[in-house]
Amino acid sequence: MSSIAAQAASINFADVEWEKKYSSWRAYGQSKLADLLMGLHLARVSQERGWRLLSTIAHPGYTKTNLQSAGAAALGSGRTTMMMRIMDLDVLPSMDAVQGAGPELMAATDPAARNGAFYGPKSRTGMTGEAAEVPVYRSAKGPTLAASVWALAAATTGVDLPRV
Repeated sequence: MSSIAAQAASINFADVEWEKKYSSWRAYGQSKLADLLMGLHLARVSQERGWRLLSTIAHPGYTKTNLQSAGAAALGSGRTTMMMRIMDLDVLPSMDAVQGAGPELMAATDPAARNGAFYGPKSRTGMTGEAAEVPVYRSAKGPTLAASVWALAAATTGVDLPRV
């Protein structure tokens, strides 16, 4: 499960835990980019090893949920709170939670879902629209980025894919 926040994100390998200079928005974006990269890596490994495993990734676009209202309080910073208030003004195109669930449901249940495919709202902005397969964000492209994020997660957790 990714997010539109992954589109402008990057992986801060120098301080992946955000111990030096924490930014809630950048950390959230990084986590959602990592989710996308992990799904892409799992799809590639699954295909290479001939596993009957389907790894799909989705994002809900800009879906109005309690993340916008409860998130500001949970994240706590004044800048974050201001951003959440702006988002609550309904100046951005948005969808309700039922519409926003469409891409996730498509990725998880559509018999035509493809390994390594990315699903989200089909529109120019990617914020709203019918669920569809959408292009992977430029931020997730790179010959070794997904494998590097996977390797970091495996080293951090001590858990990796079987070497079968």
